[in-house]
Amino acid sequence: EQTETAVNERDSYITQAASSLLPGTLASKSVAMVLLPDAKAEDADAITTQLKSAGATVTGRVSMTSTWVDVSRENYRSNLSGQVQGHLGSASSQDANGILGEALAKALTANDDSSRVLMDMLSVDKAGTPFVTVDSTPTGPAEMIVVVGPRPQAASAKGATVEASPGQDPKAWANALAGTASRATTVVVGSADGDDNVVSVIRSEDAKVTTVDSVGQVAAAVSVPLALVATIGGARGAYGFDDGADAVMPPAPGRG
Repeated sequence: EQTETAVNERDSYITQAASSLLPGTLASKSVAMVLLPDAKAEDADAITTQLKSAGATVTGRVSMTSTWVDVSRENYRSNLSGQVQGHLGSASSQDANGILGEALAKALTANDDSSRVLMDMLSVDKAGTPFVTVDSTPTGPAEMIVVVGPRPQAASAKGATVEASPGQDPKAWANALAGTASRATTVVVGSADGDDNVVSVIRSEDAKVTTVDSVGQVAAAVSVPLALVATIGGARGAYGFDDGADAVMPPAPGRG
């Protein structure tokens, strides 16, 4: 009970501090929300609340499916990446997942025929599961992207973190989201509590993506707007409490 009280008091403090720190930091900015498989809608909602407190508009919400990481669909990813390149103009990524990640970024942040074609290509798959499902239709192009990953998987009886689902390559997320970040300001908030969790993978692969760990906690939700501000300014960082974090929270705007 004492621990629960302490956590509640900490979260209350963070929330009140955020109400003074965040307003205006993302004024007139637009953000698209992207959920990874098994991410909780309530975590995305909590982050959305803080983004709005910072002055941002959330344009819409889409979900990425396991098609991005299923080993059995590697050839399909390779084939589709070749098809989307003609709609990208040019791609900085060298692998299929990175190119598809760039395609997602353009689909969410541009407003032209190519971006609409890309969204159709990612969200329609007659042979199986598409790459993306649309949860809330975007009202317009976004300037930035926030990707929300799942919380840590349940621990086994011996206390070890459950391994990735069979037939999936978690490292594929690092390539895909690095592609997204290469084309649009992107922050990934998720878990680094285990080798196969999305933030752990991004950090271990040294992918050029800003990350925030401890998804589901108030501190993580408050850090996301600040991480976007820092990333816009050219500072890619790893924020939070878990392995690979280089700071507990992003710097407050104007304070370095």
